[in-house]
Amino acid sequence: MANKKTIGILGAGAMGWGIGYILSTYQKAVVKIWDRDPNLISEAKRTRQNPKYSDPAIILPEEVLLSNNLGEVVNGSNLILLAVPSFAVREMCQRISSFSFPSLLMISKGMEKETGLLPFQIAQEVLGKIDILHLTGAGYGKEVHRKIPVTEVLASKNETLLEEVKALLETDWLTIKTSTDLLGIQLGGALKNAMVIGIGMAEGQGEDLEIRTGLIKEGVREMIELGKVMGANEETFLGPAGKGDLEISANPLSRNYRLGQALAEKGITEVQRDLNEKGTTVEGFHTTFAAHQLAQKHGVQLQIIEEVYNVIYERRNPKTAQEKIISLTK
Repeated sequence: MANKKTIGILGAGAMGWGIGYILSTYQKAVVKIWDRDPNLISEAKRTRQNPKYSDPAIILPEEVLLSNNLGEVVNGSNLILLAVPSFAVREMCQRISSFSFPSLLMISKGMEKETGLLPFQIAQEVLGKIDILHLTGAGYGKEVHRKIPVTEVLASKNETLLEEVKALLETDWLTIKTSTDLLGIQLGGALKNAMVIGIGMAEGQGEDLEIRTGLIKEGVREMIELGKVMGANEETFLGPAGKGDLEISANPLSRNYRLGQALAEKGITEVQRDLNEKGTTVEGFHTTFAAHQLAQKHGVQLQIIEEVYNVIYERRNPKTAQEKIISLTK
């Protein structure tokens, strides 16, 4: 990358906005942010704040370009940060495939429902030979830009690029560890989403730290079992991208966890109606289907995810599933 980095960020959610704030304010990079919502971009241009996803105290410098024009953001960028939900990864890769850029940084956690592919696999399929990195770990967007100490993991098979982007992202409060296990990093993040639904189901409306601790342990064990069959490193799932991500996500702040609570209380019919009415996206919903299919393909039993799958896709009794998930802690 050039001495003066130009970063194009696609998606003005909490993480995309937070990373844009860090890069433009502390690292003095040239930052351009795209979002598909013209109202969001229009309001953000006026106030330099994110009206939907971000802390209002976070104000972007005037130099940050905000745009609804993909070409304006992608062209001339040294690095593209794809900060969209996992279900939008293929569409966005297709939309930017006609542009030229050297490397792609991803943060999406999930699997494509129809194919079971992880985000980096989709990017490789659509974009061909391109350097891909992934940033993940035990943090939310608010930690990133509120200076709350947090550790993230940056993965890529290109070790030179890995060190360059680490230097670009790391701050006094944002610690970046590196890994070449791109498969394990993305697999852990995807499985975490579905497993947190199961933990929310098990705990129901009353948080139970004993059940939670037991299911985090079981979740990591299941991650490792599938990961090893697929060629990932066991150590990946014991760090921030596996166990750490599960620990911080297994609470009511997580939409996946709240979905699990709702499933245990109401069942899938009512929950599905609520999600449709509110237009809410929960990453673990589709990932549960894809992870279940992937586990069957590799002959691995993911017991937490299997019970979540049974409730969502087989419409089985959530109370029975709740009991089965809790039994995994004994």
